[in-house]
Amino acid sequence: MAARDRELEGRGLIPPYGPTRGTLQSLQLLRRTTPSRIDSDFLRVNKIAPGNEYKVVGALRFLGLIDDDGRPTDSSRLLKTKGATYTLALQDIVRNAYSGVFHGLRPKEITRDGIYNYFVTEGGLGAEMATKATRFLIRLCRLAEIEIAPDAAQSTPRGKRRTRSQRQIYRHPQTEPAPGDDGQTIFPPLPFVLALTPEMAQMDVDQLADLFRKLRTALEQSLTS
Repeated sequence: MAARDRELEGRGLIPPYGPTRGTLQSLQLLRRTTPSRIDSDFLRVNKIAPGNEYKVVGALRFLGLIDDDGRPTDSSRLLKTKGATYTLALQDIVRNAYSGVFHGLRPKEITRDGIYNYFVTEGGLGAEMATKATRFLIRLCRLAEIEIAPDAAQSTPRGKRRTRSQRQIYRHPQTEPAPGDDGQTIFPPLPFVLALTPEMAQMDVDQLADLFRKLRTALEQSLTS
């Protein structure tokens, strides 16, 4: 990262894009303690985001939880509340910090794609940074219970695409056997219900052929007995 970008990020002038875990840990730290100043040294002592402390400091500044000198703001004290008061306070913190997103987009546009596009077009972020900044904001919204609208073209989660049972059942009509031209009995299609199970799906061609031969033999014996 260029020195200028790092400076801007450390000063909280770039939308936070990580480390998400370290930033969330710093929020919990503000709930438990009342430090006089939060800087990289303070975070290092508390083992938060090793090597990326300046990013967490920048994120806290962006969220308005510390001032330019690292001193906790009035908003940071609201993190010590509980229940609905805490949730509403965190919602205000997030919405105020990201006022451009929440004022520039309509509620139905506040999706993962909508936020990403905003960071690219309005924030001037590159693709990789916009992706990380979007992921970071969505994590904050989940923590603050701020609803994010689903994207219009979301794919169905794997494992839920099939609404029918995993077993496919094929039914064959049952008819009476008839004599063939050579005098041998010609049997109709197999009059039973065939269920395709995961075990059958794993059989190779020879195993399936052997299975159907056994089924046919059993059917012939049942019809001639």
